[in-house]
Amino acid sequence: QTPFGIRLLNTYSTIPTTILLKVKVDDKIIFDESKNIKIRPADDMIWSLHTPWDTESLIAAWVTPNNEIVEKVLSNAKEKLWSRSLSGYQNPDVVSQVKAIFNAVRNAKVSYVNSSMSFGTLGFTQRVRLPQESVLQKSANCIDGAVLFASLFENIGLEPLIVLIPGHAFVGVRLAPNSRETLFIETTLIGRRVLESILTLESTFDAAVKEGNAKYNKAITTNPSSVHIIDIKKAREDGIYPLW
Repeated sequence: QTPFGIRLLNTYSTIPTTILLKVKVDDKIIFDESKNIKIRPADDMIWSLHTPWDTESLIAAWVTPNNEIVEKVLSNAKEKLWSRSLSGYQNPDVVSQVKAIFNAVRNAKVSYVNSSMSFGTLGFTQRVRLPQESVLQKSANCIDGAVLFASLFENIGLEPLIVLIPGHAFVGVRLAPNSRETLFIETTLIGRRVLESILTLESTFDAAVKEGNAKYNKAITTNPSSVHIIDIKKAREDGIYPLW
């Protein structure tokens, strides 16, 4: 998309257009061809082209840590901490920071909306909300929520993971740099009613972590080949950068 400039990133519907290709040697045109094409919306995630999962790592482009809305949520999150600071791995208490961020998203009134998922299907594309959309619309399905939290975690220097299992997605975050110890979070619980916490004597954050870890452990135990993990840090090293 880069050669076409920023205009493509502001495209939110499929646009028919014509592409013209000319090849010159000195002043002589040796090839001249035009084709009718369709430009897909910028927020359409293409999960596969030739074989299932061959473009899954591109979801890292939706992880946009420097977005203004992401910064605003983090600003609210740090006020929930005694230190009033989100310093990532510089603070060994990573869980408290993650919890503060989770509760800041809850306070922003973001809640889960159901959308059918079929990750990995050949040629399958799906609209994925950017973090700013999820917060402003107060709605997120499972992949939207994973992208939102991955953006928040990456902003403060944590190492997020997006986990894809059949029909579902959730987020993980390493508890130390390059560590195997990971906290998995079921983001669809973000809008859980306070009454449920009272009745179960379990905070929404604790319930989300419990559910996230349970889903990961079940999937990796019963069908490990069905678990696809997108490491955002690795994706950046591979040249997959935020859309914005």
